[in-house]
Amino acid sequence: MIMPARLRGKFNRAYLLGDSPVASWLRGAGWIFSSSLLERGIALMQTILIARAIGIEDYGRYALLFSTISLLSPIASLQLPYAIIYFVSRYAERDPAKAGAVVLLGERLTMITTGLLLASCFLGPDRLSSWLLNEPGYGLTIIFGGLILLASVQAGLYDTILQAREAFRTLAIARTSSALLSVGLLAAAVILQGTLTAVMGALAGGAMIRLLAVLIPARAIARRLTAHTSFRQALGQSRVILHFSLPSGMLALGMGYAIWIGNYCLSRNPAGLRDLAVINTAIQWRTPILVVMASLASALLPMLGRMLASDDPRQTRQLQNYNMILNLGLAILFCAIVILGSDLVLGLYGTEFRGEGYLFGLFLITVVPTVFCNVHQQLLVATGRLWTQLLLFAPFCAINTLGTLYYRDGLRGETLAYIQLAAWLVTALLVALIGRTHDAGMRPSMSDPEMGIPPA
Repeated sequence: MIMPARLRGKFNRAYLLGDSPVASWLRGAGWIFSSSLLERGIALMQTILIARAIGIEDYGRYALLFSTISLLSPIASLQLPYAIIYFVSRYAERDPAKAGAVVLLGERLTMITTGLLLASCFLGPDRLSSWLLNEPGYGLTIIFGGLILLASVQAGLYDTILQAREAFRTLAIARTSSALLSVGLLAAAVILQGTLTAVMGALAGGAMIRLLAVLIPARAIARRLTAHTSFRQALGQSRVILHFSLPSGMLALGMGYAIWIGNYCLSRNPAGLRDLAVINTAIQWRTPILVVMASLASALLPMLGRMLASDDPRQTRQLQNYNMILNLGLAILFCAIVILGSDLVLGLYGTEFRGEGYLFGLFLITVVPTVFCNVHQQLLVATGRLWTQLLLFAPFCAINTLGTLYYRDGLRGETLAYIQLAAWLVTALLVALIGRTHDAGMRPSMSDPEMGIPPA
């Protein structure tokens, strides 16, 4: 088969390895991908270690704790990392005061929100333990969960500063070194005590190490940007919360709640914690593909921002097509391999997990429509169409929440899997039908005059 000349030009070695936008994207993504893959590999080993140490029921409680942290993270972050990616990638060179104002706003506001959530954990840990875990004896575990939330939100903020400035090598080194130190803490906790509380304490320590690893290099960049502005000027950029954080925050909160309510209701039913433990195992094994996608997106989003700002729709569309083909192909291949080896995978977590391959596979396969939707979502973020993104993903939230509440009293793991798979498939169909009309223009819908954001 003879490849057309135009396509040969896009797949030749010089184009892919030279100074083309695709080559720059692949180099940046390579740093993030290699570090994220190592980080994810270590995390998978950690989940095996944790499950074997604390047992299947406490591992179900562990899953519910991290589902709750995922629900609260967009509230604590106000989704300001999206705004940082957008403004720093576009304005760090030509208008550093504007970029610095958004960074300063993000630093101050997220410190307030995470501080308030952590304070609530300290004020009523036993009450929170009884409500969330249906047991009053996990108060210290709840406090450690609050520390993990604070550290992960702050680390995410500084991650995006490094990404926006395309400091991918620095970010990769920070991720790798902190992951290796964290696994040492966890191993010590498991050997010395081997309880859920000890595990959460070790993970909280690891999250703090992770925060410090990205804080040090990111603060140097942040200081250069914030030197051009003040907090009063940063408050002038508060409309960023309306135009970026409100729609993306509503989406993250809606999707987080839709997943969390399913986990919470399942945990209240007989054998629910056991099902939740298997579901969390599937989610952990789903994340390597999501890590690949996030790694590619980490390099892609700031590049898309620059290309859109320079009015280069052809290169933008080309990058997006490469991104979709690569992500979907890897997702399908990975799912097939892991599902075929599910008995071996589940056996690593302990004898109680064996025989749960069907439930494991149901939750694993949802990664394929998830990847399809999220790749389209990246372009919506880069072009600032966050309200469109919210509308496209609203059916996902509705199907998950209403399906869970309908089956609430008799909810089983398989039922929850069918609900979530149906939600993703419906969302993927909507994204395919409606999202393309927004991709066609490849132009930002959030020019500064439309946003009404004055220069800092």
